[in-house]
Amino acid sequence: MFSERLLVMLSPVDSELQVVFETLKEAGVALPDPAEVGLIEGRKARERYYAFLNQPDGKIPMQAVKNISLPGPYGPILIRLYFPTNEESVPVTLFVHGGGWWTGNVDAYDQICRRLAMETNSAVASIEYRLWPEYRFPVPIEETILATEWILNEGKSYGLDSSSIALCGDSAGATICLYVGSMLKSNKSIKALALVYGVYSTELDTPSWIKIGDGTYGLTVRQMQWIWDGYLGGQDINPKDPRLSPLNANLNGLAPTWVMVGDLDPLLDDNIALNKALELAGVETIFKVEEGITHFIWMWQRLYERSRLSIAEASNFLKKYLRE
Repeated sequence: MFSERLLVMLSPVDSELQVVFETLKEAGVALPDPAEVGLIEGRKARERYYAFLNQPDGKIPMQAVKNISLPGPYGPILIRLYFPTNEESVPVTLFVHGGGWWTGNVDAYDQICRRLAMETNSAVASIEYRLWPEYRFPVPIEETILATEWILNEGKSYGLDSSSIALCGDSAGATICLYVGSMLKSNKSIKALALVYGVYSTELDTPSWIKIGDGTYGLTVRQMQWIWDGYLGGQDINPKDPRLSPLNANLNGLAPTWVMVGDLDPLLDDNIALNKALELAGVETIFKVEEGITHFIWMWQRLYERSRLSIAEASNFLKKYLRE
């Protein structure tokens, strides 16, 4: 329904979101298309952008913040733990950041994770998985599974309630979370998922990509193809592999799942398809399509009220299951 409406008439960009775009431009941190400027310049631009979005005036205090180093097959994996309370054993959300598997880290998502911890009144474990081109598919997925298993097996030693875990991610992070959630669904300690404008298939010819994948609203078809090419690095992987296209995963028995996307996001159809698949699988689901909203909006939580409200809504959903 949403996609059919999209082909007829696009929503206007939310007026307050337009102010955010202008603010980013005036600050000199509006993002170029990495498919045009290349990886090196793209990463430099992202560093400036992340630094601007994580200025100290938006920092939410925590009871404690701890960096943990996990051993992994490719080297140590950084996990940053956020504790909003001094409980001895607190439920935890594993947060998996977005960024097309080529950019992003725990510092870039620091304030989002602080807000998520505050709103869920639970711990957040933010993973800094390895990126391409240094490491290709499926390394980010393998490291996220390892981090989840670490929480399940050793989290208690770090003040985490290993019997009450949620998964949350944005964009590429949501893709990973859906796959990991489907793989570990038999473990009833995984209580819920919150998936924010994720990539759930490799298809770039859906109506939403065709209609709004020209860069007017951020993401472009060219950029997404550049991301897939870089992430795979020439590997011959079936595009329907559920690690790439978790729409093809077995979703029966998945934990309750909250899904959000903007109607000006080229990934709209991916998210509509996911919602249908979850419904067919009998998964308890809430599906939110936000009008006048593009990709990336959680990143702008310091600047944009609807971003903060969206994080709060996802958090309330997670908290319901983490603390039931």
